[in-house]
Amino acid sequence: MHVIFAYIDYNEPRYYNARSVFLLIVLAFLTYLVSPWSSMQRKERKGLMLVYPAIIFVYWFLFQVMQFSFDPHVHYYLGPTGLNAWMTNSFICFTFGAAFSISIMRTPGIGRRLYGSAFLVLYLLLIVLGILFRPPVMTT
Repeated sequence: MHVIFAYIDYNEPRYYNARSVFLLIVLAFLTYLVSPWSSMQRKERKGLMLVYPAIIFVYWFLFQVMQFSFDPHVHYYLGPTGLNAWMTNSFICFTFGAAFSISIMRTPGIGRRLYGSAFLVLYLLLIVLGILFRPPVMTT
């Protein structure tokens, strides 16, 4: 016989959490690395910028959608109050991914422009339809 405990969440909705702050700091640092203020050469910055949209998408898919974690029992189910923070974290990833895609589209070369536009379309679709990919929310 299996016992299932009900999850009742009476907390106030949170619109951000520690992961939101961490994402903003890390993505701002990545932005600095490809900015003109960085000490890297221009060719290195442009090459590094090419991997950012893909890395952000993989991060979002594994750690936001799949809730890929070392402790899945803690992160798998979100209560009603955790959904807003999840959406904030997802939209942080979407906006930075779209911004890096636009930067890639501005570089010369048809291949890079197609690559950037493909990721831009993906991120715009995720911004519009992102709520469809949310993790399961237990309700009572």
